[in-house]
Amino acid sequence: MSELFEFYKNQKEEFISLISKYVKFRSYNGERDNINIFIDYLQNNFQMFRPDSLERKMTPVGDILIADYFTQFSEKIVLLAHVDTVKVRDGNPYAEIKDKVLYGNGAYDMKSGIALFYFILKAVFQGAFNIKKSLRIILNPDEESGSTYSKGTIFEFSKGAKAVLLPEPSCKDGGVKVKRKAIGKIEVKIEGKAAHSGIEPEKGIDANRALAKLILRIDEIIRKEGEVSFNPGLIEGGVRTNVVSPFSVLKAEVRSFYNDKIEKIFSEINKIKYINGAKLNIKTSLEHPALEYNDKIKKLYSIAREIAEEVAYNLPECFSGGASDGSSLSYKGIPVLDGLGIKGDGAHSLNEHIYIDDFPFRAYLLASLIERI
Repeated sequence: MSELFEFYKNQKEEFISLISKYVKFRSYNGERDNINIFIDYLQNNFQMFRPDSLERKMTPVGDILIADYFTQFSEKIVLLAHVDTVKVRDGNPYAEIKDKVLYGNGAYDMKSGIALFYFILKAVFQGAFNIKKSLRIILNPDEESGSTYSKGTIFEFSKGAKAVLLPEPSCKDGGVKVKRKAIGKIEVKIEGKAAHSGIEPEKGIDANRALAKLILRIDEIIRKEGEVSFNPGLIEGGVRTNVVSPFSVLKAEVRSFYNDKIEKIFSEINKIKYINGAKLNIKTSLEHPALEYNDKIKKLYSIAREIAEEVAYNLPECFSGGASDGSSLSYKGIPVLDGLGIKGDGAHSLNEHIYIDDFPFRAYLLASLIERI
């Protein structure tokens, strides 16, 4: 396998060329036509390695690309990445290199991960890597908006895998993401009663005051449970300054590393029906489950850390407040290792970048995981 590491060191210039092309494609989340143009290019890339099957599943926001290789082997590894990026400026993206750092939209999150898949296949077809597992590559068009249209397909095509490996951005120190927070949504519509605030305020039922008390009530529930954050992000209400508010709306989120804590908090919040006479219509939903540090993830991380130690690399574990497709798959019992991407920083910003010198190790790590899992 040390020969494979040397192989990837010699591929660095081609990696720079490939990732520079990738980041120049405009594939902002929600821009279906642009995403499909990028998918067209990737399809041509991966067809070079003669897949046993390749299919595209249409969604309203772009196609899901699924490619299968080496299907003669019974054990399957899934490589999962997303092609969509977050728009941070008008116009088309660019690639720029300064002092061994490559800047560009999606370079870190996560087009460099797609490039790693390309170089896994290249190593096999050039005889540098002797693979003995089936590989399935899944490229998702809408991860940045919660994989609304692709989640079911991703789960369907990941079932039965020995592991799903995601080169989502690693942490700043290069760490693998072994925990991610769950994201729960809370939407509340409060029905009050209008009245003139100067002449007969006592005849009104103030939905705005009820909303203020509800936020404090939720804060109290959160404090009792612990290890959960609450953000009352969007508040609307009222009609005029001289009218007792007949309605108000709260759109909020809660986050935690523990799914059961979110469930308990939702249970308590849903018990609240009235505040000061105002009626509460509450809707709660788990948008993304937590990626919990379970035994399956611990086992996969242990293998990854051993691989890193063999080539004198430090591969710490780390936690993330954000979500990924890995969270949903792990929640359904599928073994997942997340955050295997190239070192970098600045996701979803004009400063997004990756460190080019980290490429050989990340490609070697991914190939070694495929071999040893």
